[in-house]
Order: sequence, then structure tokens, then C-alpha cells
Amino acid sequence: MARRRRRDETAVSLFPFLSVLACVIGTLTLLLSALAVGHMGGESVEQVWLAERLRATEDSLAGGTAVLEELEAQLAIQSEALEDEAELGRRLAGLGLEMDISIEDLENWVHLQTQLAEVDDREGVLKEKVESLRRSTREKKAELSKRESVQMGAPIIIDPSGMGRDQRPYFVLCTADYVETLDRRGESYRRYPTDQLEFDKDFERFLRRAGRISDAIVIFLIRPDGVATHSLASRTADQLGVRNAKLPLPGTGEIDFSRLQETSP
Repeated sequence: MARRRRRDETAVSLFPFLSVLACVIGTLTLLLSALAVGHMGGESVEQVWLAERLRATEDSLAGGTAVLEELEAQLAIQSEALEDEAELGRRLAGLGLEMDISIEDLENWVHLQTQLAEVDDREGVLKEKVESLRRSTREKKAELSKRESVQMGAPIIIDPSGMGRDQRPYFVLCTADYVETLDRRGESYRRYPTDQLEFDKDFERFLRRAGRISDAIVIFLIRPDGVATHSLASRTADQLGVRNAKLPLPGTGEIDFSRLQETSP
């Protein structure tokens, strides 16, 4: 009897082990079920975690992209400002101004340039007026020259009203190249070259013959270019004591002695 009690006291209970085993089996069953469900199309825990990480990364990238776009916009603004500043520098350099010129100096310079532009405009108007006056002057000179040319070539009438009736005129025409003795009809007797006039014996004899006539007077008809020739001829006449007078001619036209012939006895 006693031995039987000792065996009962040393017996081992398997209930805790079986409980743990049952729990393990249940857990494995749940895991297998979860894996099976996951393979059937549902998301696993790892996939969910990865999806969340991916969304977080995409959100972070989106935020970084926005920041990058903002930085690019700021850089574009700064680049445009630098280009404007460089363009301003080139324009100022083209105007001969320094880049660090003050606003006040720049305003003064602009005001000065405005005044200079007004002066240039006035100068342009004055130049136009001057050119107009020059054209008018040239036209008037041309018209005057034309009139003078006509006048120079017009016939020259010898008016005897200024001569005394008791005088016998001997006409001597003075030109730049010669002197020419004329009669009352304007016909030529002879020509004497100007460069030989002071030593020309024939011209001297002509003056002496006129001087021996009591009522004779030598009248020098002076062409516009014959003033110097007249000086030589009149000096010779004065040296010989020959009475002489001068009659400047207004041009180079033909000399008309018709009125003088009408008064001849």
C-alpha cells in the first residue's frame, strides 16, 4: 500500500506542454492562413509598410521638387536682373558714363542731354534758314550776273551833250591789252599794245599831233578792264601837255557814235 502512494506522488503532468503545443499549432495555423490569404491577392504587412514608405518618399520628393522649382524661379529672376544690369552697364558705357553713377548725376546728365538736343534742333532750324538764304542769295547773284551780262553787252551810246561845240574830240579806247584810236564814226585808226605803250613812238606822235591842234581834246574811253591801260596812256598825255579827259564805259558792248555824228558840222 505504501509503495503505491509513492508512485502517485512522483507522476508528471503533461497538460502545460500540450497547451503550449496547441498554442504553437494555432499560431502556425494563423500564419499559414495569413500567408495563404496574402498570396490570394491581399496585401501583406511588409507590402503595406513598403507602400507607406513609398508614399512618404513621394511626398518628400514632391516637397523637394516644389523647393527646387522655387529656387529655379529665384535664380531666373536673379539672372534676369543681372542681364538687365549688364545691359544698363553697356548702355551707360556707350554714353560715356560710369556704372556707379548716382541717380542725381544721371538725372542732371539727362537734363543736359535734353537741353543739348533742343540746341541741336534750333541749330538745325538755323542751318535750314541759312541754307535758304544762301540759295536765295545765289539765285539773286545769278539774276544780277545775268542782268550785268546783258548790260555789259548792250550798245554804248556816246552822248555829245557834255562836250563843248568848240572842241574837237579824239577818241582813244582803253582795254586791258591795248589802246585804240577812233574817229567820229567809231572806225579804228590803229592799236597800240599796252605792254609797249610807254615806249611806243607812234602813240607818242599821235598825241603830239593832237596837242598841236588848239581845239583838240583826247578823250579816253575806258573799258571795265582797261583802267590800268588808261593810267599809262593818260600819264604819257600829261607828260606831253596834251589836254585829255576820260569817259568810263559801263560794259563791253559796241560803241555807238551816231549822236556825235548828228552834231558834227
